[in-house]
Parts: sequence; C-alpha cells; structure tokens
Amino acid sequence: MKRSSQSWLAIVILESLFLLAISYSAARAEGGLLGIGTRTLGGRFTWSDEAVYQGWRVQKSAIIGHYRLIDPDDCRYAFGTFEHCLEELEKVKVDKKLPPLPKDVVIVVHGLGASRQWMDSLSEYLEKEGGLTVVNVGYPSTMNDIGTHAASLVSVIKHLDGVERVSFVAHSMGNIVIRHCLNDLASLPASEQPEITYHRFVMIAPPNHGASVADKFADSKIAQTLGGEAVLQLATGKGWASLEQRLATPSFEFGIIVGGTGDDDGYLDAIPGDDDMLLSVNTSKLAGATDFAQVKGIHQTLPKNEQVQEYTLRFLQKGYLVSPRAKRPIIAANP
Repeated sequence: MKRSSQSWLAIVILESLFLLAISYSAARAEGGLLGIGTRTLGGRFTWSDEAVYQGWRVQKSAIIGHYRLIDPDDCRYAFGTFEHCLEELEKVKVDKKLPPLPKDVVIVVHGLGASRQWMDSLSEYLEKEGGLTVVNVGYPSTMNDIGTHAASLVSVIKHLDGVERVSFVAHSMGNIVIRHCLNDLASLPASEQPEITYHRFVMIAPPNHGASVADKFADSKIAQTLGGEAVLQLATGKGWASLEQRLATPSFEFGIIVGGTGDDDGYLDAIPGDDDMLLSVNTSKLAGATDFAQVKGIHQTLPKNEQVQEYTLRFLQKGYLVSPRAKRPIIAANP
C-alpha cells in the first residue's frame, strides 16, 4: 500500500531537520583553522575532497574556502592554500613511504544529504570481496551547486598519480555529479586532460531525468536551506533543463540498479508507477545502459543493500549485474 503525499512530506521534513542538525554540529566541530594533529569529523557535510591518496585527503571548506590536509585517521595535518597542502602531501608520501596507487581504482560517490561515510559498507565490500582499490570521495552535497561538486571531482581525478584506469560507483545525486564531471573533463584542452581511461560505471538509484518530487520543494526556503542549490537544479520544472545540458552520457559500459516494490504501485502515491520512496523507476533509466536491474528497497538504504553490493561488484568485474543471460540493456528511456 502506498504512503500518502502527506506522510512522505513528513518523512522528508524530519530527515531534513536531522541533517541540518548534523551539518550544524559538523561545521562547529570542524570550523577551526588551527589544531594540527587534532581529530576531525573527516569532512562530513562541509568539506570537499580535492585530492585523495592512500587515505590522505586535501579538502576544501565550503564555508570559508581554505584547504587542509587530513590523514587516514581524519586528523588535521596541515592547512592553508591548495598548493601548500599538496606540497605537504608530497612530503608525506616520501617521509611515510606511502605505496604508489594501483593502475586501476574505483571512485565511489555518495548522494544528496549524505557523506562519504554512508558509502563505507559498499566500499569495504568491494575491497574485501573483489580486491578492488576504492577511492571513496566526499563533498558538501547540501552546499554549493552540482557544477562545483563536479569541479572537485575533476580535481580528485587529476591528482590520482599513477592511476591509468578509473571505474565509478555512485548513489543518487552522486551519479549526476559524475556525469557533470565527465562532461567537464571532455571539455578540457587535450593538454589538460588526465591520462586515464574509464572502465565501468554502476549507477545506484540515479535521478537521470531529474527528480519530479524536488518540484514540490523548489520554492521552499526551508528546502533550499537544507538541500542547497541542488534541489533547484534537480527539480524538473526548475533547473533540470539547464543542468541536463551539462551532463555526459558515459561512453563506456554502465549499469543501473534501482529500488522499489517491483510492481506498478511503488511506495508513494505522489510518484507515478513504481518508486523507491523518492524517485520513480523510470526516471533512473538512461539510454545506452549496458544492463539494468531492480531490487526491493527504498532509496536511502540502497548502498547498504546486500543485493545491490553483490550486483555492483559483479558489474565492475564482469560487465553484467545478474548474469549474461539476464542482461537488460536500455535502448531508449521514457521517464
């Protein structure tokens, strides 16, 4: 039985207030410039990763714009300009004899309102069960616009020293950040493009045609405060048409995993057809996908879903989600 629009609205408001409280606490906890060697929260909600190397991160504050270098335990190691933090990272590589990055890595990107820690279980599964090297990237999803988040991801990719091939896994809005990033990279002069190739991309619950539910909140000051400019950009009746022009369709293999109930009803009566309690199944489809699969589940928890994790690893390794015979490529999408 579907939930009513009023029930869904109440859920969204409660989740948003919870995230606002967390964001405020994170900003207070991590706002200090000094305290070298002190433990941080790792950049939850207010910092963007600009370079990542063996767990060390150069991050940018979305609040005051300064940079810092944190270690794998999230302790502040240096702060200042981007160049200074990169110089300090280079010293760390030598002093601590950090091993080089492998030639193949998987970049993992979270969605709106989450942090990279939300993707930890999926990242750990890929590493433990698949032997893959994961770069779990964080960005302040409720602050700045999607283009700014994409620019940070471009920076991360440019600084993957020694890496030759990159795959991607993303949840929700993280997929749109990656698609924007791919377009930005393709637009760079040849001399500025990183010397890497792209292998495979697993999209988990991607709003590939915008999010119609965002239209209900696009004019809300509360929603704009809680969700940032991204809410307006994802709203199909607001900023989506402009944003979509800056999104690339991957030119390499990509698979799509969605949630939902598996019937034509879905969870919410506010969303036509099957849905995952936030997006319709159809809005996640994108023409050109190599494979498509659905699991029973709601939007927010899909990265932690065991079946989703299994499908993700299989696609990264073999190019299909379930089996060769069960492949469901998407020739055309009708959102």
